[in-house]
Amino acid sequence: MSIKKINNWIAGVFSLLALITFISLTLANYYRNEQVKILDVQLKSLLLSHQLSEGSDFLTNTVRAFSATGDSNYDNAFSEEVNVTRSRDKAVAGLSNLGATINELGLIENAKNNSDKLINLENQAFIAGRSGNLDLARKLVYGDQYRSEKAKIMNPIHEFQKNIELRLANEVKTISWRADNSLRFSFVIVFIMVLTVFLSQLLFYGRKVVVPLVRLNKIVSGLTVEKKEAELSGFDDTSEVSALARTINEFHSNAVVAADLQKLRLHIAEITAELYKAQDLSELTQIVMTDISTFLGVRHGLLYVTDVSETRMKLVGGYGVSIKDIGKEVLFGEGLVGQCAITQKPIQMNMPPDSYIRVSSAIGSATAQFISIQPLVLNERLLGVIELASFRQFDESDQHVLTEICFALAISIGMLSYKRA
Repeated sequence: MSIKKINNWIAGVFSLLALITFISLTLANYYRNEQVKILDVQLKSLLLSHQLSEGSDFLTNTVRAFSATGDSNYDNAFSEEVNVTRSRDKAVAGLSNLGATINELGLIENAKNNSDKLINLENQAFIAGRSGNLDLARKLVYGDQYRSEKAKIMNPIHEFQKNIELRLANEVKTISWRADNSLRFSFVIVFIMVLTVFLSQLLFYGRKVVVPLVRLNKIVSGLTVEKKEAELSGFDDTSEVSALARTINEFHSNAVVAADLQKLRLHIAEITAELYKAQDLSELTQIVMTDISTFLGVRHGLLYVTDVSETRMKLVGGYGVSIKDIGKEVLFGEGLVGQCAITQKPIQMNMPPDSYIRVSSAIGSATAQFISIQPLVLNERLLGVIELASFRQFDESDQHVLTEICFALAISIGMLSYKRA
């Protein structure tokens, strides 16, 4: 059996075990969430039951205060609780929405009904108090009948609280057991996964992969990025080792490209260092245009810098530009340069019109084939625009270089602006 097929079998088993582990952990997390929900229901149920008992206690305290003082404010507070606030009714409705059992709701309904019945006795006390007979009112709300009716309210509430605590505690216990078992099962599967990896490494990869790779390593150890044309040979069959050899060849090619890119970055760093040394915009323009023309083959370039009003830009210098054009101003939104300033996005144009930019020299002139206009942005603020013309289109590497140089140029302009300020 080939390395690929055996590896597929191992990967299949490992994937299946990983899937089972994921399902087990998902179930464990689900059960933990359910446990939290049950505890939340328990807490809300107890709070609502306390709200029911507190509503009844509020009515009791209010009517007793009225019978003791005759203050009409207590009469009004009692009526507001019964007819407007209705905290007892809201508590019963809330407990129904939380999924209490029929027996539990029966206890709450019983407590609520008894509380409603007690209101009749409390209303008698209010009638007596309003007529000036506070002694009768006090006898009604402090007598044995009142205490007996009050107990009929509180006893079902206390029984409900015990029942809800016991029922939800059992549910939490069951959910916790399921969550714990799911976690234990996950640990077992993880152990099997580790064992599978160990055995596959010992019995398969060691003999089928490591040994051939050691031999291959002796051959490829001489490959370096300096040997750009070097490549592996003698691995022309269809085996996995030959496929690996071809991959190494590709990797070597990529390493060569990476090394070239590193050199490119080093050169960009050198250009950046030169830009940071510039003492004024004139020197900065000369440095950046010289480096860009050398590095990217640009034959025409203009550097515009935003003035303090941030509504226009001024041409401070360039490469292949007439001296009389220095100082020319461009409004934001005017032409392609002004449009670039408005959008703060690069503009590129292939084969521009003959009248757009012509590159001139002592032996003649020619139309640029590629135009690139780049915004110079630092901290979301436009500091200027650079316009470049070339006889060839920039490739991906050129664009990368230009982006890095433009960023460094924006920082340099910002530094010079700070010095001037």
